[in-house]
Amino acid sequence: MPRRQPQKRHRLPPVEGFARRALALRAMLNDDSASAGDQALKLLEEYLERLAYGYGYVGDGSLGRYANFLRGRNALDEDIIERIDAYTQVRNCLAHSYGLQTSPDLAAELVEFIELLLKRGAPTAEDLMTHAVRTVDLGASLAHVRDLMIRDGYGRLPVLRDDRRIVGLLTERDLVAAQALAERAHRRFDELTVADVLPPDVVIALCAWRPTRRARRWRKR
Repeated sequence: MPRRQPQKRHRLPPVEGFARRALALRAMLNDDSASAGDQALKLLEEYLERLAYGYGYVGDGSLGRYANFLRGRNALDEDIIERIDAYTQVRNCLAHSYGLQTSPDLAAELVEFIELLLKRGAPTAEDLMTHAVRTVDLGASLAHVRDLMIRDGYGRLPVLRDDRRIVGLLTERDLVAAQALAERAHRRFDELTVADVLPPDVVIALCAWRPTRRARRWRKR
């Protein structure tokens, strides 16, 4: 199995604006496939231009030049580069042949290819997730957790029990409510622990869930 190359993904251009335009092109396919195909080629060139600049390309370019540059930087898989080469020939033919238009099938193929490229550039859960997750123990002092959240800027923290399984989520709102309850009950805030104020949470149900007999039978099918 080939090794992953995360540096490729980090250099991909933002996909938001391109994704909206690709969606509009897909809607255009039924009404005017020729225009959709022509604009898809332009959108493909713009996307590759942004990608090439991310890898250090300088100056003006074209669909073919961007493809060759990205091939030299190993920025895209070879099968994708080969498809771009083919679409470059298509664009050259359209530019030098009067009245020649993209067919509906080719236009749909171009839009689908652009969507494929955009999916490669979209952020994944791994990109967005917090890798070094800070947690607190169920028996931790609430005053200590409050100071930790204030000092490090946490808005919420997962709570673990002794076997290191998640039992809930402690938020800033829980701390404010605990402070008010402690004052009404004439208790010192620093005497409270996380377990004293942890609200019921759906995570508890998830941690305690076990598949039913029916579910186990279904999973074996």
